[in-house]
Amino acid sequence: MPSLPEPSAKIETGTFDPTFIEFTRQILSVPHSEIKAELDAEREAKRMSKSASHASGVPAKRT
Repeated sequence: MPSLPEPSAKIETGTFDPTFIEFTRQILSVPHSEIKAELDAEREAKRMSKSASHASGVPAKRT
């Protein structure tokens, strides 16, 4: 029975780009509640703008 070939490339740990690590730290430092509040505010603003266009008599786009 033939043996398996040796892997051609070795995976090395700890070789991440420093900018990637800093970016990841920034993302993880923001609390979930803060992100959720911002998304909820954007969703509410979109909902309000849609309801305002309905109230103004502008027909809604149908897709």
